[in-house]
Amino acid sequence: MHKLLLTTAALAALATSGTANAAIVMGELTGGSALNNGGVFQQLNPMPGFNVGNNNQQSLNLFAFDEQQNVTLGAAIGGLAAGTVVNSHYVFFDSGPSRRAIGYVDFDSDILAVLDAKSDMDLTDASLGNPNVNYISVALRGLEGADSFNVMGDRLNVNFRASDPGDYIRVLTAAPAVPEPATWAMMIGGFGLVGGALRRRRKMATKVSYA
Repeated sequence: MHKLLLTTAALAALATSGTANAAIVMGELTGGSALNNGGVFQQLNPMPGFNVGNNNQQSLNLFAFDEQQNVTLGAAIGGLAAGTVVNSHYVFFDSGPSRRAIGYVDFDSDILAVLDAKSDMDLTDASLGNPNVNYISVALRGLEGADSFNVMGDRLNVNFRASDPGDYIRVLTAAPAVPEPATWAMMIGGFGLVGGALRRRRKMATKVSYA
């Protein structure tokens, strides 16, 4: 039984080890006129055909959603070298009337880079963007002089002032390490040996009784 349970657990882990996903954990609006007028942080799970950009949301909320995961960069971007493995996320504020959003977004791995220029986001929509999303690129896509952000490990702090067409950034986080198949095979073999040892120990146990 021990051998079966351990090996089954190892095989389940192996079956899910092909991807290294990182995700948005939480976020919050902490200040600004957006919060004062009822805005909140909202994490999205876009369905096919979802449009983002160019006044499509017109909301007081600070939005974020996960994009493609475990992507190897084909070229250097955002200060990261080609070959870096990243997970991608999109954070934006599209208020319509001019409003300020101050808040944060937490991720489950460290932030490696933030793409806040139209050219960088246009260049990476296909390779890093969510396949369910239509990214509408306009002249003011990205951030402007009244916007700022800073990174503290896995937390992104934002201070956005947006009107039309909104503020948009792409956040690249570290992809968690995934054990190689050979490593998993060794682990499964080890689990099997442990299970076998437990079975042999039970067989060798002697029951002693006293009259």
